[in-house]
Amino acid sequence: MVDVDWRTCLPLGAVLLAACKPAPHPVERVEVVAASLADAQLLAQTPAQLQAALQARLVPERGFRYAPQEDNASGKAVRMTLELDALSERERGGGEPPFEEVTASLTVRRTTDDGVDRIPLQAMRAQPAEGEALEGRQEAARRALDQVLDRLVKEARVYLDARGHDDARLVKELRSPDALVRDAAVNTLVQRHNRSVIPTLVDRLKGDDPLEIRRAIGGLVELQAREAVPELIEISRGKDPGFLRELVYALGAIGGDEAQAYLYTMSEGHDQPAVRDAAKQALEELNRHGRRPQAGSPRNAAVTPRRPVR
Repeated sequence: MVDVDWRTCLPLGAVLLAACKPAPHPVERVEVVAASLADAQLLAQTPAQLQAALQARLVPERGFRYAPQEDNASGKAVRMTLELDALSERERGGGEPPFEEVTASLTVRRTTDDGVDRIPLQAMRAQPAEGEALEGRQEAARRALDQVLDRLVKEARVYLDARGHDDARLVKELRSPDALVRDAAVNTLVQRHNRSVIPTLVDRLKGDDPLEIRRAIGGLVELQAREAVPELIEISRGKDPGFLRELVYALGAIGGDEAQAYLYTMSEGHDQPAVRDAAKQALEELNRHGRRPQAGSPRNAAVTPRRPVR
C-alpha cells in the first residue's frame, strides 16, 4: 500500500479545479433603457447609477470580465441591455407594510457566425417594507432591485456557459438538479433546433407555471414539433379565452392535419367569438403557407380533439 501525503496533492487539485472552471465572459458594453426608470421614482436611481450597479457585478467571481475597451475580434464579447419593467407595491394583509416588487429584464447579445445571438432574461423579486414611511419603502425597493440584478447576472452566466456546450452535454443537463441549468439547456437546444428537447418541452406543458408553459409552447413552435400537437390540444381544456387564442395561433404555426382539424372545430364551434376568430385566422395562415403533415404522417381530415371544445 502506497502512502500518500494529501497535503502535497491539494495545490495540484486546486490547479485542476481552476483549469476546469470556465473562463469569464468578456462584456464590452452595458446599457440601461433610461425611459424604463420613469415610473420607478421610488427607487430614485439614475440610468448611470443603475448601469454602475450592474457593471460592478460583472467580475470573474460571477463569471464575467468587464472590458469595454477590449478589441472584440474574437466575437466572444457580449453586450447587455437592462430595462426596468415594473416597480409595484403588493399588500401583505393584516395591516402590515407592503412588499416592494421589482421586475427587470436583461438582454444579452453577442455576434456569432450565424448572426446575432440574443438571450432575453427576466427576474422579479419582492422585499417587505419596514414601515409606511418613504424611507422604509425605498429601502425595500432597493433591496429587491439588488436581488434582481444578482439573479440576472447569474442567469446570464449560466445561459452563456450553455452556449459553449455541445449538444450531448446539453441533453445530459436537461436532467440537472439545478433548474436554471435545465432552463439554459432547453433554451440552447431549441436555438440549435435539436429535437431531443421536445419530450422535455412536452413535459413542461403539464406544469402549473403559466410562463413556463408559454415558453414551452414557443419552443415547440420553433421546432415545428407536430408530434406535440395532441398534448397542445389536451392542455386547451378549461383554459381562458386569452390563453386559447395564443394556443390556436401556435397550432397554426406548427401545422399538420391534427392541428388543422382542431382549428376548424374551434373556428366553427367555440362559444367565444374572439377564440373563433383567432382560430379562423390561424387556419387561414396554415392553409396559406401550406404547413401540411410531415412525410410519412397520416392524413385524416376527420381528426378531432381528444376533449370537447370548451
